[in-house]
Amino acid sequence: MTTIGTCLHLLRGSVCLHGIVDWAKELTLTILLLGTVYYDLRFRIVPNPLIAVSIIVGLVLRAAQGVGSLIHTVLLTLMIGWPFYLGFRRGWMGGGDVKLVAAASLLAGEEKTGAFFLAGTAAGGLASLLSIVSRKRRERLVGRSWTRESAERPLPMVPYAAAYSLGILVFRIMELIAGKG
Repeated sequence: MTTIGTCLHLLRGSVCLHGIVDWAKELTLTILLLGTVYYDLRFRIVPNPLIAVSIIVGLVLRAAQGVGSLIHTVLLTLMIGWPFYLGFRRGWMGGGDVKLVAAASLLAGEEKTGAFFLAGTAAGGLASLLSIVSRKRRERLVGRSWTRESAERPLPMVPYAAAYSLGILVFRIMELIAGKG
C-alpha cells in the first residue's frame, strides 16, 4: 500500500514539475519576444543577454525532455537558422535576427519549431514588403522614378527581429484562443 502511495505522490510531483517547465518556457519565450520587439524598434538591436538566457533555458528544457529531443531540436534549429545566417553574411539582416531565430526555435522545441518559423518569416516578409512599397511610394511622391541613383542608395533596414517576434506572438495568442496552447 505504501508503494501505491509513493507512486501517486511521485506522479503528482511530476505533473507539478511539468507545469513548472511549461511555465518557465512560456515566461522565457514571452520575455524574449516582447524584449526583442522593444529593443529592435527602439534601439535597432537585439540584446545578447536576452538571447543568451533564452538559449540556455531552451537547451535545459530540451535536455530535460531527453537527449533525443535535445539533439532533434538542435538540428532543427541549425537547419532553420542556416538561411538566416547566410542572409547575415550577405548583409541582408543583422546578427540579432539570426540569434533570435535560434533562441525561439530552441524554446519552441521540436513540436512547434516549424510553426514558429513560418509565423515569424511571414511577419518578417510582410514588414520587408511594406518597407519596399513605402520607399517606392515616397519616391513617387517626391517625383523621382526608380532610377539608378535611387537604386544605389541603401534600402532602409527593416526591424526584422521585431516583426519575427510579433509573428510568433500572434501565433501563440491564436493558439491560446483556440485552446491548443
